[in-house]
Amino acid sequence: MTKNKEVMAASSAKRKNYFAPALSKGLDILELMASEEEGLSLGQVAEKLGRSKGEIFRMLVVLEERGYIYLPPDSDTYTLTLKIFELAHRHAYVKRLSSAAEPVMRKLAFTIEQSCHLVIYFNGRGIIIVQQDSPAERGLSVRLGATAPLPNTCSGHVLLAFVEAERRREMLAEQPPRYKKLLTRAAVDDVVGRVREQGFERVESEQVQGVVDIGYPVFDYSGKIVAALVVPFLEHLDGSHRVKFDEARRYLESAATAVSTALGYKR
Repeated sequence: MTKNKEVMAASSAKRKNYFAPALSKGLDILELMASEEEGLSLGQVAEKLGRSKGEIFRMLVVLEERGYIYLPPDSDTYTLTLKIFELAHRHAYVKRLSSAAEPVMRKLAFTIEQSCHLVIYFNGRGIIIVQQDSPAERGLSVRLGATAPLPNTCSGHVLLAFVEAERRREMLAEQPPRYKKLLTRAAVDDVVGRVREQGFERVESEQVQGVVDIGYPVFDYSGKIVAALVVPFLEHLDGSHRVKFDEARRYLESAATAVSTALGYKR
């Protein structure tokens, strides 16, 4: 056996020796519930994980006590709280990005009277880490911690378009099977070419009818894209919105540039 193989074997043996079943079960539950927007009952969790109700119940009690999941009164359905999201925000990288974006996004939302949100890439999908509501009486917003698939969202297109080719290949490989059929080579090349040429993305939302999403990239000091700043533009049928689409897009472009500058980006 070569030295490298000996090291790998020793490492594998150590991992087995330190296997923590309770921790694994808890993480399995959290990862499962993260993909279930409507929540799950005890029986559903047990069935999906192939475990007994007894062992799952004990884990759910602990997770509820620690604030990771929530069981509403008079309900048997557990839902995930935002505690994991809050923990992630304590991470220096996310905290710095959020601190740079929040004041700019507040000003943007007030100016154009539309909501906006900031999306980063993590583990095969976009995740909203900052969100600002519109001050107008009518508006559309997306909740903090919500996810955005790469192939059919404005933020996903922006994130794919402005990364380096090697990183893009890694991101595409991390996509869930249900999305990979949408990410043909031709489709990806079309999105990347169009968005990079425009410098932004503009698409009709595939999630909400009547909404046009506009998104611009946010770069850090190294020149790498770190997020997509997106406005789900809601056009009022009576024309009462004060700032029209093209003007809102220009304000969004300036806002994305301001956040990038705050992160040390120089053209």
